[in-house]
Amino acid sequence: MSTKKITFAGIDDSKMNRMIFEETATILKADVIIASDGLDGLNQIINSVEANIIPDVIITDINMPNMNGIELIAKLKSNPATKYIPILVLTTETDFNVKMQGKNLGAAGWITKPLDPEEIAKIILKFLKK
Repeated sequence: MSTKKITFAGIDDSKMNRMIFEETATILKADVIIASDGLDGLNQIINSVEANIIPDVIITDINMPNMNGIELIAKLKSNPATKYIPILVLTTETDFNVKMQGKNLGAAGWITKPLDPEEIAKIILKFLKK
């Protein structure tokens, strides 16, 4: 009996954080969809879902160009094909209103920067209970 390989999406405008997502994928032996902003992330996730590769979890930054994390969450949660994918939000945000807005749109949790690949891997595994 084989276990399904984890697939996650990591969306952040920081090149360093995108490299950390790649390192996290190596630790987990997972597939990862990497995007540099919300619009790129949305397009890649939609394309992946259309190819029947559904991410187990999406990790997104809030403050990004082209489409911020709040807009991305809103679009993903309003799409029947992606609305059930859990979303974890990366942020340095301390603004309670921004966190509540994300939560109200359907974000499943928060990861505070700075990021560590081992810690992200643990969070993903704990979140997915694997």
